[in-house]
Amino acid sequence: MILHPDIQEKVQQEIDSVLGPNQEPAMAHRNQMPYTEATLTEVSRHATVAPHTIPHATSNDTTFRGYDIPKGTVLEVILWSVHHDPNLWPEPDKFDPNRFINDAGKYVKREGVIPFSLGRRVCLGEQLARMELFLIFTSLLQRFTFKLPEGAPKPSENGIPGPLHQPVPFMLIAEPRE
Repeated sequence: MILHPDIQEKVQQEIDSVLGPNQEPAMAHRNQMPYTEATLTEVSRHATVAPHTIPHATSNDTTFRGYDIPKGTVLEVILWSVHHDPNLWPEPDKFDPNRFINDAGKYVKREGVIPFSLGRRVCLGEQLARMELFLIFTSLLQRFTFKLPEGAPKPSENGIPGPLHQPVPFMLIAEPRE
């Protein structure tokens, strides 16, 4: 949010309109907060925490999209490539929560966002993780505005690649909201 103060402000306006300054966020509020949901979805797409799935092996000879894949072939899906595919996402490196907001201002789920994988191999903790992300993110932005310290360099949005995508270390100020 420190890199996108305009988005942070819009999320905070939505939080203020739904919760005000004192009501604790709850999962019942999630459907009333489409821009907050869209922002969290864009974070999951833009900065995929686990950019690769766990490797699996084919149990039989199979054909997928015209490719013959022999039994025992180790396969790994690169989720990052799906989340940054320009055929799915215009300007894939741009952080834009509006990708998930329709003309009526409602949140729209898109199949191309798969940070927890999909199908039979989907992460069992997906629902819990999504709930925790919503509650923590909403609670933090309800109480604080996040900023860069004066003179501090902007952190890179690219992060540190690896088995788990990590942010580059950075400094911030968590300014209490009134």
